[in-house]
Amino acid sequence: MTTESIFDMMLQGPVICVTCSEDGGKIAAGDRNGRLTLADRGGNQTWEKEVDEGIHGLAILGNGNKVVCGGKDCKLRMFNSLGNVEWEQTIGKSIWSISVDPDGQFIVVGTGDSISLYTESGLQLWEHITNRAMVGVSISKNGSLVAGCGDEFLYGLDGDGGLLWEKQRSDSLWDVSVGNDGEKIFVGGWDCNVQCLDKHGNDSWNFTTGGYVRAVVPLHNGGILAGSHDGNMYHLSSSGELLEKFEAEGEVTCVGTSKQMNLAVAGFGNRIRGFRMNPMAGPIAIDRVEKEPMEKPPLQNETQDSVEEYEPMFGVGMFDEPIPDTTGILSSGSESVSRSPVTNNRYNENDYRTEGGEFKEFASKIKKGDVKNYLRLGNAAWVEKKLERAEEHYKRATEVDPEEPRAWHNLAICNYHLALKRNPDNLEGAVKSAYGPLKMAKEKGGFDYKSADETLAYLASQLGLIEEDSD
Repeated sequence: MTTESIFDMMLQGPVICVTCSEDGGKIAAGDRNGRLTLADRGGNQTWEKEVDEGIHGLAILGNGNKVVCGGKDCKLRMFNSLGNVEWEQTIGKSIWSISVDPDGQFIVVGTGDSISLYTESGLQLWEHITNRAMVGVSISKNGSLVAGCGDEFLYGLDGDGGLLWEKQRSDSLWDVSVGNDGEKIFVGGWDCNVQCLDKHGNDSWNFTTGGYVRAVVPLHNGGILAGSHDGNMYHLSSSGELLEKFEAEGEVTCVGTSKQMNLAVAGFGNRIRGFRMNPMAGPIAIDRVEKEPMEKPPLQNETQDSVEEYEPMFGVGMFDEPIPDTTGILSSGSESVSRSPVTNNRYNENDYRTEGGEFKEFASKIKKGDVKNYLRLGNAAWVEKKLERAEEHYKRATEVDPEEPRAWHNLAICNYHLALKRNPDNLEGAVKSAYGPLKMAKEKGGFDYKSADETLAYLASQLGLIEEDSD
């Protein structure tokens, strides 16, 4: 069951975050280009403001009289209903997420290495260091529970910033929301599930979508609204039953809803689409939900014609390329582990099965002395977004055959992405972590090894960005 949209709104840049006022009369959106937009319920723009860099955190207080936002320029700003800055705080760290309590008294901020709590007037009350980028934060109605997520870790804090518990999940998380009563916690991430936990961090239920879950927003009836990269928003009950599904025309990066639950909005690409919610919707049989497979990342040698758009591995506006070199590694069938290489580099479901992790059948038959097999395992782990495992396989590949340039190249790529995953603010450190293996790749591959040249050029461009920022 799907619901027709009530408006379609275009922004100048890719949408990173979106939120609604309590009454659904105002919609705020932040894009990768650093523009903050306020619109009415019909998607008509009220005002637009340009911020220095991309906006990653955004919240509306009450019925839209105030909008708070933050991003990579390390500033927390409060705008009034006319679009004027009411106050501004330079906090010295990139802001990756923002949430306000339902009463609008407190602002919780996720940075590159911490969770902080601010008053409505911009006064910092406390800061809890996490040493990870907090890509999702949330706070309960009474402020007694604050949750944050980053990497595979989920944190529960009390109202004074004290650590209640810390949980490591099975895969990287994208967003977290605390239910209004503070009794439930909802999370979404790379495993394609909307997960419900109790206030102590113990699992209650999960709902599987067809793509990784980028955004989760609690509803005032105890349910949840979630956005997935399968192109849908899911309205779920407090017990995880599907009530409604809203179709976007692209991978959903952010969602929002009104307090009355009469409006749901989804951000995808450069667009925001509004839908009319039904607060009284009944459960939909799970077998009526279409499950779509996650799109695999494109490969090094694919052209722009073969891949219309590449989204960074960790989501819009956060991280960027490069990706592994798979030339001569993939195979044309699944009947044998000693197959001839193919000329095209598109991933094949028969080559990289996700069930059971990293192609178990293949791993059981692996020829330990064949470097290609470790490269295949590394690529399979990469497809599954298991970067630590991919790194292990690529390291083993360099040990089995130190003369193989692809092993060094792919290890460099893994080092780069892992470093950014762990600390998005340390781009220079990520580049440095990749440089050593990449230098080896170029040395072993020689003049004709173009993948190393392309990746070196990319890293040089990133260093150029660092130099520009320091000027």
